[in-house]
Amino acid sequence: MNDEKGVLSMLMEMGEIDMNAVLNLRLKADHAKFDVSFVRHYWKEMLECLSAVHAYDIVHSDLKPHNFVLVQGRLKLIDFGIANAIQTEETVNVHRETQIGTPNYMSPESLMDSNARPDSHSSRGRSEREPKLMKLGKPSDIWSLGCILYQMTYGRAPFGHIQNQLQRCQAIINWNYAIEYPPFGVGGVPVPNSLIRTLKGCLNRDQHKRPSAEDLLRDDDPFLNPSEVDLDKQIPMTEELLGRILQNVVQKCEGRTPTDAELLSLWPAGYFASLRKGLREKEREREKERSGMR
Repeated sequence: MNDEKGVLSMLMEMGEIDMNAVLNLRLKADHAKFDVSFVRHYWKEMLECLSAVHAYDIVHSDLKPHNFVLVQGRLKLIDFGIANAIQTEETVNVHRETQIGTPNYMSPESLMDSNARPDSHSSRGRSEREPKLMKLGKPSDIWSLGCILYQMTYGRAPFGHIQNQLQRCQAIINWNYAIEYPPFGVGGVPVPNSLIRTLKGCLNRDQHKRPSAEDLLRDDDPFLNPSEVDLDKQIPMTEELLGRILQNVVQKCEGRTPTDAELLSLWPAGYFASLRKGLREKEREREKERSGMR
């Protein structure tokens, strides 16, 4: 503080790069692929940032990749320009003359005007003197974070394919407009079911059913902390794997009836042994790829 000049100086950390630039570098690169390890790591860091903010009952209201910056390898949350402290009933009343925020990441409730009245004579559905009133809570930030997670997985925000901004906003608040959750992410890489469940929870239009940042950071969260599978005792079953099994059964049974001995011992044992071998080979290939990236 310089009393003579009446100037308050503040020293702040310098962000090296924001998350939007990081995602652009990864998603727009040739042969871009969904990387579950990358997504899991930064998803956790974003949740930790948001959890720290929510612990002080602050609603950020404008979460987007641009507002997460890397500082010495750690994500930091910035730009609290339209953030507000929660006032009553776990929500904050936000009065806005114009729409503020980024439509791609805005929650349905942030686009709804609580001052609008169907019986108003105004063409906008509210008094001309009244600004827009949005009742936002912590779940609104969870929706925005879910949109970022969706982008990291599929290469775009959930409504990013809708070019017209008005139509995009209408789709966000329309409960009948279904959000798609393809089984494959960027580059045709399979998306874990645990991640899809997390996305569906965050992007639930009913804000009361969305998980909190604390819920998503739990040690038993299936996406952040997946349980390891012992390939000697169990094999992860996917739709593709089940299809392969059924196809092999048809081929084995075609033209003749297999004996009970084949069904109960020889064929299952040999088939599952080959599956384990294939899964282990894939694991070794992934390890080589990770080592090469380092």
